[in-house]
Amino acid sequence: MEKIKNIEFLRIIGCITIVILHLFNDYGLHSIFPDIELYNKIQTMTSNGQKAVDLFFILSGFLFAYRFNTAKTTFDFVKLKIIRFYPVLLFVILLCFVASLFKIGTFNIYEMIITLAGLNGTGLYNTWGTIFVFWYVSSLLFVLTLFYYLLKNYQTKNVNLFIALGIFYSYTIILSYTHGHIFGKIENINNVFNLGILRAFAGVGIGYFIALWYKTRYNKPLQSNYYRIKTWLYTICEFCCLYFIINNLMLHKIKYNNDIIFIIIFALTLVLFITKQGYISRILDVSFWSKISKYSYSIFMTHWFVYYIFKNTLWKNHNIYIYIYISEAKHNHFLVFSFCTGNFCISLC
Repeated sequence: MEKIKNIEFLRIIGCITIVILHLFNDYGLHSIFPDIELYNKIQTMTSNGQKAVDLFFILSGFLFAYRFNTAKTTFDFVKLKIIRFYPVLLFVILLCFVASLFKIGTFNIYEMIITLAGLNGTGLYNTWGTIFVFWYVSSLLFVLTLFYYLLKNYQTKNVNLFIALGIFYSYTIILSYTHGHIFGKIENINNVFNLGILRAFAGVGIGYFIALWYKTRYNKPLQSNYYRIKTWLYTICEFCCLYFIINNLMLHKIKYNNDIIFIIIFALTLVLFITKQGYISRILDVSFWSKISKYSYSIFMTHWFVYYIFKNTLWKNHNIYIYIYISEAKHNHFLVFSFCTGNFCISLC
């Protein structure tokens, strides 16, 4: 089976977006330094970053369906996913425990048990501690297990109808409840529907159908006699989609009150990348991105803990250094993205 490498580039974009978002949002630097204008601007610029999680769900759904086979039992499928996801989670839990010994934050054994049970993103329990980002994995595991069980035990056409209806009504419920915005706290809607599960189901479902189309209609060797104008048209489409994703996730807040546009662009970008009709998708289809992307999950799971430690130590107790960095940046007319570890600062001229 052909390995599609360029989609790992999209995963890297999503991971960077989430890391920057959490650094400057209301739980990060902005919560301690609300009067620093630069941080306020960056918070506004990255306020759409949480929508990158829906890109993760679509990519996961595509890879799930692209590699799908019924050789394993549902239990074996879940076991392999746990082996894949849980080592990093256990490492973060250990770090939280060690930090609590030094009076940095708290460690709740009951929250640990619930997190290990995978209940964070299911609606059965919602935790917003140092490992709250695991809600994404929890929701993803629940949905992938459901999809695998249904596809293994029921007729595909019936499962496809169920998934298609689920996608439509999931987004309908989310967008209606949140007034057009996909992201909300991982909570229950009228104590019935959980936003995390709905986002996971819809995103994974879209990726699933893209993979079905690709495997049955488009999974064939690329022809060498493409017309140059056709290739350039696809390249322009790829550029526009990437520009939209990067610009609206990390550079400013889109002035449109319905986030379904993000889902459409995410899905279209994935289709363009896997078909590799344009120059951008072909250039990015190298193993380099796969090598980098294999660390994205670990970064995603650990970055919040790192911020939590800095927030309760350097940022909180030695904030004079942050103000000095910002003052120097203004004086020298630099644009500074300060990660504020006390001694580390990245400055872009």
